[in-house]
Amino acid sequence: MSPRTKEQNDAIREMRMDQIMQAAAEVYLEKGIQLEIRDVAVKAELGYGTVYHYYKNKHMLLEDLLWDALNRAESAVLPALTEEGGSLLKAESFSRLLLQKCIQDPSVFILLKTVADNFHHFPGNRFIKLFEEFQVRIYLPFVAMIREGIGSKSPEKTANLIFGSLVGCTTLNIHHNMRNEIDVDGIVDMIFSGIKSKER
Repeated sequence: MSPRTKEQNDAIREMRMDQIMQAAAEVYLEKGIQLEIRDVAVKAELGYGTVYHYYKNKHMLLEDLLWDALNRAESAVLPALTEEGGSLLKAESFSRLLLQKCIQDPSVFILLKTVADNFHHFPGNRFIKLFEEFQVRIYLPFVAMIREGIGSKSPEKTANLIFGSLVGCTTLNIHHNMRNEIDVDGIVDMIFSGIKSKER
């Protein structure tokens, strides 16, 4: 048997990393910060040594998980940032896309919840850069849509309310195993109808 090529090794590495990330997200939903590398290995059906080869500790693993989730979240909402139409319609589309992504991809939900919790479960200041990138790539564009679309006097407060609602709805559905039953359109319509009536 001939040795693997660099491309084959890279493909295997990428597949393993994806497998580990998916398992880590599932374990985090079950155990939170109490997650251990061993738990992730069991969930991913990999040897402990294999996971440890990629991640020396759970904080390194969670850091990669959250950075990857930020990239996924940004890709998910990109259509709302670039579509035609008024800012309010864009904000609604953004919320719909983000909620849908949270339901489909637990790592994106974990990112939003962790940002909402201000990373208080994580030691040190290792997530300052991630928080700054989240602000620039996700939060501030959304705040700008709210400011322009609703003419809100406090667009940050309104954006926080919407993000909190999205996290809360996802939490209820994930922890009650109802991911397939969540009415994304109905939830976003309800949130925005309340905001629009309050801002009048």
